[in-house]
Parts: sequence; structure tokens; C-alpha cells
Amino acid sequence: MTSEPKNITIRYEAIPSDQAAVGDIVASSGFFRPDEIPVAVELVSERLENGPESGYEFVFAEVNGELVSYGCFGLIPCTLCSYDFYWLATLEEFRGQGIGKIVLREVEKAIERMGGKGIYIETSSLPKYDPTRAFYLKNGYIEKARFEDFYDVGDDKVVYVKKL
Repeated sequence: MTSEPKNITIRYEAIPSDQAAVGDIVASSGFFRPDEIPVAVELVSERLENGPESGYEFVFAEVNGELVSYGCFGLIPCTLCSYDFYWLATLEEFRGQGIGKIVLREVEKAIERMGGKGIYIETSSLPKYDPTRAFYLKNGYIEKARFEDFYDVGDDKVVYVKKL
């Protein structure tokens, strides 16, 4: 692991250039299928078009003015204090530098400020997601559920929870 990059700036509001940058970040990670990339971009577009009414909140991390990592989250419909953490991705060349952890912590703080009491994250059980699952465990999340063959045969959905 290299040292944490300097000049990290955190922001919470989406700007139009985030749409392309988010697409690049998600594509660079190698963790998402091609059909998932436009979904990530669409959530940014929803936020830009509808603001808080979209239900999507963001934390963006920039290094020297370049968007390199982001998190997307929102209040789970029909709950009062439970939040889904939909996306956390970092540009491949910035992975392993602690930026994802910074974004994770900023998302947790934002959810706390909004009155959130629980964060729910889902991910795949495929071996390539071993580092992702280890990251959540290392950061205080607990595996609470596993749905067999959810994404595909042999690809379970694993749900992690952290109480705030």
C-alpha cells in the first residue's frame, strides 16, 4: 500500500462532469459488468436533474482536481433511518491508497448527520470480490445475509450491515 495521496478534496454535490468521470471510475475498476456502468452514471444524472428528491446522495473525492473516487447512498424507501450504500468505486490507478476508506468514512458521517442508524451494503460472492468483502469487514461491517445464486448461478448476493 502506498502512502495516502495529498490534496484530497471531498465534496457532496454532483456537477455535470461527474457523469463521465463516474463512468470512467466504474469501468476502470474491473469489478462491474458493462451493463452496470450506465446505471452508475444514471444515478448521477438523477441527482443532477432532481436534486435531493432523487433519493441519491453522493460523496466525491478529488485529487488535484480530478475525480478519483465516489460513493452513492440513499435512505431506503419506507424506512426512517436505514440507508443503502449503492456504490463505492475508485479509479484503478488510485486503488490501495486509502481513498476508498476516506469516502466510506465520509458516507458514514453524512448518513449519521441525516439521522441514519444503519448502513446496508450488498456485493457479490465471486472470488474477485474477496478484497471488497475483506474491506467491509475491516471497516466494521458485519455479514448479515447471503442469497444463493442471486446475481447468477454460483454468484451469491452478500449483505453487510453497520450500525451507527
